[in-house]
Amino acid sequence: MHIEADVSTGNHVALSLFVDSCVTTLSPYRDSSPRYAVIVFNGCLLNGRSDDTTSVFISPRPRQDTLKFMVDAFRFSGNTSNFIYITCHLKVTSAEQAPDPLNKACSFTKVSNVWSTVEGTRNICSCCEAGNCGQPGQSRRVNTLDSWPGRCFQREMSSGNGELSNALCLLNGVAMSSS
Repeated sequence: MHIEADVSTGNHVALSLFVDSCVTTLSPYRDSSPRYAVIVFNGCLLNGRSDDTTSVFISPRPRQDTLKFMVDAFRFSGNTSNFIYITCHLKVTSAEQAPDPLNKACSFTKVSNVWSTVEGTRNICSCCEAGNCGQPGQSRRVNTLDSWPGRCFQREMSSGNGELSNALCLLNGVAMSSS
């Protein structure tokens, strides 16, 4: 599945978009079960760490306010439905701010057995392996269990902390919402 997230900056300052976390479920509720963590730890594409996957953030970005990633198609074990929900937490920073452990897009490169970033220094991804990205209380842990284009409809935007909320994206039969 090819997924693209972007934010319309309009007349605002230039922004960089990041995908903090994504989980897939069979219902629109991110805490429902079963669920599978795809992106965790403030931008670590955990799904790409598995032996049988090729999931990756696409580099370079087409624009600073756009981020693309690819996740291998899958089904939940024992379920025959062709429909899943992908719920992602998106956030933006000033485009002038350098990526850091709380604002990054990291993929695992199996050939070199290392985490790599879409931009910034590679060391911002070192926390992906240990799962301790960011300051205590800021990293959201998610328990993992064993075609372009889409349309996104933004209903509300919070400017207080720079995080996008309540957006729904429809991606070729997959509903993706930010929380």
